[in-house]
Amino acid sequence: PKKRRVAFRNIKAAFPDKGSGEVRLILKKSFANFGLTVIETLIAPRVRKYLTFNEPQNEYPDGGVFVGIHAGSWEVVMSSWAQKYKLAVLAREQKHKGLDNFLTELRQESKIRVCFSAKELIKCIRDNYMVGVVIDHGAEDDALEIEFFSHLVPTPKGGVYLAKKFNKKIYTQFCHRQKGFHNIAEFSKAIDPAGRDEKEVLTQLNKIYEKYLQQYPWEYLWYYKRFKRKINRDVVILSDEKLGHLKQSKALLELLSDGGYEIRSKIVEVKFKDKFRRLLADILAFIFGKDCLLAGRFLPFLVDKKTWQELDGVYADIVISTGSFTAPLNKLFSSYLGAKSVTILRPNIPLSSFDLAIIPEHDRLQADNAVMIKGALFCPTNLEEKVKKCKEYFNLSDGKKIAVFLGGPLSEEKKFMENLKIFISKLKDFSLRKNYKLLISSSRRTPGLAQDYLEQELKNFENTEALVIANRSNPDFVFDGFGALAELVFVSSESISMVSEIASLQKVCVCYCLELEDDKRKVFLNSLKGEVTLLHSPYDLGHIESRASSILARNQKVVKEAIGKLL
Repeated sequence: PKKRRVAFRNIKAAFPDKGSGEVRLILKKSFANFGLTVIETLIAPRVRKYLTFNEPQNEYPDGGVFVGIHAGSWEVVMSSWAQKYKLAVLAREQKHKGLDNFLTELRQESKIRVCFSAKELIKCIRDNYMVGVVIDHGAEDDALEIEFFSHLVPTPKGGVYLAKKFNKKIYTQFCHRQKGFHNIAEFSKAIDPAGRDEKEVLTQLNKIYEKYLQQYPWEYLWYYKRFKRKINRDVVILSDEKLGHLKQSKALLELLSDGGYEIRSKIVEVKFKDKFRRLLADILAFIFGKDCLLAGRFLPFLVDKKTWQELDGVYADIVISTGSFTAPLNKLFSSYLGAKSVTILRPNIPLSSFDLAIIPEHDRLQADNAVMIKGALFCPTNLEEKVKKCKEYFNLSDGKKIAVFLGGPLSEEKKFMENLKIFISKLKDFSLRKNYKLLISSSRRTPGLAQDYLEQELKNFENTEALVIANRSNPDFVFDGFGALAELVFVSSESISMVSEIASLQKVCVCYCLELEDDKRKVFLNSLKGEVTLLHSPYDLGHIESRASSILARNQKVVKEAIGKLL
């Protein structure tokens, strides 16, 4: 099972566009071929007659370097080739001494010289042997990262180094099964590495083998951990189409990018077939373990056709979800792929179901794999560009500014409107006394009555520089742009995401309360004590503490430490 899991991940990594059914077919055929290869290894002299050589008109009077991979019946190919030419191979000693001796004896009986050190191999090169090495495992610590099926993987450079040093040509060989014990060995024309960069030659070699494996993927020994040390990471974000949740997932993506890895990401919008399948997803996520191929069989039954097609056509090292809606699918999809799973915010299933949980303090959850953050996860990006767009779009002046963000009522719309009128009146007076220009934006949750009131009071107000009614027009640079431009930012207290994001911009953040907060928001605001200022009716704007928040640095520190452990 462990080998099957590794092989499945490697095939999916190499061919992300292949569906799960096709990957399983390659997997089965690959193991069946390997079984035949083991038999052929034991009886190599008897099956050499079934091997067909497709070989260019190469002559090897001065030897050369065969740079190969673990594909096809390589032992039979070496055995056959050694009957015509002098051949030496660099071998790694097997852990099992008896097996090691047995393989060495089989190779020596076929006239293959077996070398267990570079020193022995160099002696053979000087004696004009053809020497064989592999480039798909055993990479040294300083190996070059070479692209292999679009992944950057450490690739042994010894073969290319020896060819350059001793002025030898490089050859490739790929063996594929025709039927039963009948195999075909494809040999390349000579590759001259003289005067070429090692990275360039290794890239060419990997491309040659990629081309073969695209035709005959079942010939490769996929269960070897070929991509274990790759330096890129493929990340899939599962989205519930809530902008605030997507922002938090993208914030984590930014922090992943700071970890020294090349990050490639894809966002998949999740739609379940119906409410029953959504509930069933929670149950299945609770049942399945963290690494289970069987979980993939249930995914087409749970989600709609488009969602499954997107999921079936991607590979992931890490799966990210935010919120409870997508959390069970994260668990099932990551379990199926053998990927790391990260959940943000409280899920409906145990935190232990995931590899990493990023939980706000106000969610009041604890687990060994959880890191606690203040507010919502946020990572400012492209601020300078957004500020520039804001200035140009609204033709803003250079004077000092206040930004005001208004959300919507939780339950008491009447109370919300009464307090909003008081707050706006105090805000206008404050801006005139302190000579602040106003940048104001509603949100999609702001009721029509409140929007009309904002326009009535502030559209033609002398200190208003910009007024955005989000339900009519809401350019994506407004929130970050207004927040970055302002010296002082007022955010209605019911919006956890807006408060967190402004606090993360390291601004003086003032939460003005337009109605009584529920328990969740009380705990949230209490967790930000000392980071933001709370302002209640009648809104005394004259006693605001001018202290910028520091939650950005604190949140990023704990999350980056957790990411380091995860990877």
